[in-house]
Amino acid sequence: MSKSGFNFNVKVKMNSTNKILKDHGLDRDGRVIRRLRDTSDRLMSPFIPGGAKGSIARLKTYPNNYSIKYKGPHAHYQFTGKLMLAKNGSSWAKKGEKKHYTSKKLKYHTSGTGDHWHKRMLQRRRNDIVKDLEDFIKNGG
Repeated sequence: MSKSGFNFNVKVKMNSTNKILKDHGLDRDGRVIRRLRDTSDRLMSPFIPGGAKGSIARLKTYPNNYSIKYKGPHAHYQFTGKLMLAKNGSSWAKKGEKKHYTSKKLKYHTSGTGDHWHKRMLQRRRNDIVKDLEDFIKNGG
């Protein structure tokens, strides 16, 4: 017995990290991650060649809550920013003909657009994403 006359044991039970993340919408399929994807999608549009109404931005899917897949016929080509050529050296290829990448960079005609548009967006809008997520979480997400 202690000097105060009381003996007691404390047992702390804590949820797993995965359960805590899931309960707060921070797991891969959670509402916060989906909000991050959707906000990033909206903020990336001006940096995608062709803009928000172009084929790359329009022909996209959301395979899950944490990713965006651009499905346009030229999406990968535009994203890498490298010229692709057919065997004969032409930038045009016959149906079914394979192209190969070159080291020559593509030229984008709309100011602010270009390859690796997610990085361009993050350079300019990172604080907007952080603020949006903070507000979303503070408001109950």
